[in-house]
Amino acid sequence: MRLSNIDIYTNDKNVIKLIESSFKVQNIFSEKKLIYKKKSSKIISNYRSLNKIKNTESDLAISYGFGLIFKNKNIKKYKFGIWNIHPGDLPSFRGRHPITAAFLKDKKKIGVSIHQIDEKIDRGYLLGKSFVARKYIDDENSIKKKMFKKLPMLISTAKKNFFSNKKIKLKKGTYYKTFFNGINIENSKKYSHTYILNASKAQKSYGGIWVNNKKFIDCFFYKKNLMKKNSEIIICKNNKKLIMVSK
Repeated sequence: MRLSNIDIYTNDKNVIKLIESSFKVQNIFSEKKLIYKKKSSKIISNYRSLNKIKNTESDLAISYGFGLIFKNKNIKKYKFGIWNIHPGDLPSFRGRHPITAAFLKDKKKIGVSIHQIDEKIDRGYLLGKSFVARKYIDDENSIKKKMFKKLPMLISTAKKNFFSNKKIKLKKGTYYKTFFNGINIENSKKYSHTYILNASKAQKSYGGIWVNNKKFIDCFFYKKNLMKKNSEIIICKNNKKLIMVSK
């Protein structure tokens, strides 16, 4: 079945461009001022106007990285509901920051899922899922770039599964807390060097982490040739070393 207009709920211009390659976009809702090149068929709206919309010409809405928890009355405005692009393996990694949670669990593959939402956080029906490989040099931004390359095919899979009724009811899984307050490691000797490196890479895009009462913006496994003026060695559990980089 061919979809007509859709709405998008996101703050990410890259995601808008990707979705535009598969759908005709009618409205774009953002939690903040979104500077984006408009076309005559599009409206850029503040998300707070959502509750004022009684009817919509769009059959479907797609969300990504959006902070609003949609109520049933808003979901039902769309003939085919609201689909969410979740940068995590559902239902194993629910929550606002699934990439950070997966890093801290030392996952070597990071999932990206598309699901038809209900009122519960990161629940509903799974429509498609894929994985990207993660290396220790990766941070959240590099993982997202890998995910975005997979999105066109994943969106196609989601459409196919939805209209052939191959959606899968999501189980409760695991919900992880948010990391809006960052990560603070008071004593590096109590944590493995892998955990601290993972925490640093996960939070690099957000300004880094606190270790031993000092802020660091990046981290590397110890090698002499990686030492720079703005770096220092910290000792972790089992006397393992890391190079921490400050501003």
